[in-house]
Amino acid sequence: MVLAVLAVLAAMALPSFHHLLDGHELRTAQTDYLAALQHARNLAINEQRQIVFCPSRDGVRCNGDGSWNGGWLIGRNDLDHSGQPIGPPLYVGGRYSEKIVVAGSEAKKYIAFKTDGSLTGANQTLTFCIRGEPNPVLKVVIALRGRVKGEVASPGDTSPCATSE
Repeated sequence: MVLAVLAVLAAMALPSFHHLLDGHELRTAQTDYLAALQHARNLAINEQRQIVFCPSRDGVRCNGDGSWNGGWLIGRNDLDHSGQPIGPPLYVGGRYSEKIVVAGSEAKKYIAFKTDGSLTGANQTLTFCIRGEPNPVLKVVIALRGRVKGEVASPGDTSPCATSE
């Protein structure tokens, strides 16, 4: 009888446990991107050269299509504004389960930091969510001056993830 009760309780708790694990992976992804962006900015300042942070599926070249789901890389910028790194990447990361969606603002193909730590271009935002679920949604915001911060998205920011089936 005790085993039957435990089996029923375990079956009831399993969906909540999966949701807890998904939420943890989502927060891990946001934290990973925050740290990588801050590191890329620091590299640009310390090395006194432009650094590119871009989406990459293979960990060698930037995607060039603005799709951030396959991971990222950090490299020295080629300065011709193509967003491809010169030589091998300095750092690679950001591979998560298929449930995690990372969407860039306006399908940005890369983020480049100038030698003073500011961005080339405009403010940029990366949105993190669980595929097919409207909540929770997290963001990483990169200001034009190079400041990188993480935040919880407002209810109006949920659309990229709710529609990613």
